[in-house]
Amino acid sequence: MSDLVPDDLWRRRILPSLLVHEAVCVRATCRVKAALVTAALLVERIVGSLARHSLTGLIDIDRTAPLPFSCVLRAAYVLEQGSNEWPGMGRFIRLAAIYRLTPANGLPLVLSAQWLTAHLPSRTAFHQLPLAMAIYRLFGHLLTHRRTSLALQQADDNGLYWIGNSGPFRVVSLGELPGGHPYAEGYKRTDPVIRCGLNLFPFFSAFLLHRRLLWWPDGEGMGRRMVLRADIGRGDPRYGRVLLTDSITEGLGIVADFRYDGGNLNDANPIVFRSVIVSGWRSNETIAAHLWLGSICSRPRHL
Repeated sequence: MSDLVPDDLWRRRILPSLLVHEAVCVRATCRVKAALVTAALLVERIVGSLARHSLTGLIDIDRTAPLPFSCVLRAAYVLEQGSNEWPGMGRFIRLAAIYRLTPANGLPLVLSAQWLTAHLPSRTAFHQLPLAMAIYRLFGHLLTHRRTSLALQQADDNGLYWIGNSGPFRVVSLGELPGGHPYAEGYKRTDPVIRCGLNLFPFFSAFLLHRRLLWWPDGEGMGRRMVLRADIGRGDPRYGRVLLTDSITEGLGIVADFRYDGGNLNDANPIVFRSVIVSGWRSNETIAAHLWLGSICSRPRHL
């Protein structure tokens, strides 16, 4: 029956409505229409995904080299995943560029055909990690902090990972969190809770932003400056009311919370910290700034 549908209708109506892996099935099973599913078509899908996720100019495939169908297919597939996770990674890439963690030739971060082929052999390989971690793994090897690679690396076979000099850390499953734990509500399997030493992060993306702020704050030739300090003790009602519980909309800033619980998920009185990134993640900004909010009696420990 598909043989009776004009090619132009396939190009304009049918193929755009299919997911990448569905379009590839057409190529594999329908000899008459297989020629319509080309590398050029997938490049168009990549361009569309980059625009949809606000990633244009931030990340791309290597278009200077020949584009094998299998390589373009991998890139098109992963960019089609993570409608919530990719935009957040785009904001992280903008911050990384300001802090000179990106290559000397700047943005976009370019995914080579060789790397995609070697490290992304199948859809199954991509989905072995939670989605946010899998997405970061695609470009993390292109970032460095003072000549140290910020690639996501597996530390052992027990679920421990490193990024640069940060770690080890691991994913905390929903089942590990005690009943009533604040991170259990809103738990995201695609962007899970992370344990790093004595600190607990609600999401991998929050962990990543915290690392950028405190572990990788300055690349080559960069520095940081404190412009204002105000001490609010834990006994002050503003501490709990304003610093830790008030919601901050995405347009105002990016929130990265974590808890110092001493490694005890049942800690009834953990110290809660919050960073709010107020500048550096929008497309027209060249200066990064953030607020550090937390207890004055303790600073987070990095183990």
